[in-house]
Amino acid sequence: MLIIALDHSLTAQTSELAYVLSDGHSVLRSATGAPATLSQHAGEVVAVVPHSRLSWMAVQLPPGSHGARLEAVVQGLLEERVLEDLTQLHWVLAEPAQALARSGGQALVALCDAQWLRQSLAPLQAAGLTVQRLVPEICPSDIPTLHVTGTPDHALCLLSHATGVLALPPNTAQWQAFAPLSDPQLQIYAEPAMVARVQQQFQHQPELQSAAQRWLAAAHQTQWNLAQGEWAQGHAQRLQRWLQSSWQTLRHHPQWRPVRWGLVVLVAVQLIGLNALAWREQRALAQQLAALPAVLTSTFAHISLVVDAPLQMRRELNALKQASGSPASDDLEPLLAALASVLPADQTPSQLHFADRVLRVQGLRLNTQQSQHAHPALHALGLSLRQEGEDTWLLQGEATR
Repeated sequence: MLIIALDHSLTAQTSELAYVLSDGHSVLRSATGAPATLSQHAGEVVAVVPHSRLSWMAVQLPPGSHGARLEAVVQGLLEERVLEDLTQLHWVLAEPAQALARSGGQALVALCDAQWLRQSLAPLQAAGLTVQRLVPEICPSDIPTLHVTGTPDHALCLLSHATGVLALPPNTAQWQAFAPLSDPQLQIYAEPAMVARVQQQFQHQPELQSAAQRWLAAAHQTQWNLAQGEWAQGHAQRLQRWLQSSWQTLRHHPQWRPVRWGLVVLVAVQLIGLNALAWREQRALAQQLAALPAVLTSTFAHISLVVDAPLQMRRELNALKQASGSPASDDLEPLLAALASVLPADQTPSQLHFADRVLRVQGLRLNTQQSQHAHPALHALGLSLRQEGEDTWLLQGEATR
């Protein structure tokens, strides 16, 4: 997963962007780089919209406003509360809004400047990066959360609560007016430079969270996806994101460790079993091949030198058939029967010539597929078929070649 933090400023010509490489659960690397250098990183690409570029607004959805009407209803509610033209804003409704709109209720809307978003994503698109998700750096949460960032000289405190995200004033004496700060469930995250000050202010040890970890949490934990409307992704991209996310979870999440070990053991057992089976089959085949000379010499006692046991056995059997008056496998009748079993219906020989146990067939124009189909069937009968000339084929026993 490649997580890219978009720049706060609209006019600054930023040549490098902060980014995080992650397996979806931990920070593998955090640095800054030009967009062109980031395209070498594979995987899901997530862009983080900074908190300063997002506004949060709660709207009261009337009952029965779900379905196709929902977008028009939300636009009407927003027009009464925002000063800017809605066409200049990119807004996204909370995920469960469709279900909430059936019975009516309060829903959150995230808004940002559409032009700023286009300009921020343009360098990434020019570098060949397809942003698959747009997530807010900090989003509203049911459990109040305080994010303390920066340094003691330039600190920024952001309070996330159920209906929005607030930037707290620098004067901590004014914080008493913010009720979520007195919530016993308040969670506090602080960057390394601010841990000591936060502990002194709240008499509580905050959880250490660097900027890279905050972006990772935004990409991995948030339910908001701002890549909608102009930046929406199709079904194929959504499926790809789901597969990538599932694969990363399977590879790295601690809860899936027993499954990973189970798969490794299963693959190892299969490999060992297949190798053992192959070794047993090879051993059985070697034993059968080793027994062939003994079978040949015990059946035909006059043979003292074994060169090719199957070929010699076939020759001796043909000789026995001839002596008893039975046709051998390479006599005319068996060769004709074998030829008839493999010839296509549209092929009829014009001439047949049999001499020295070789059947010469003229007038056949077999294509590559037809000849390839005939060879295995004839080989199973101990016969071989080869082409001689444009329309002439020779059929004979393999023992006579």
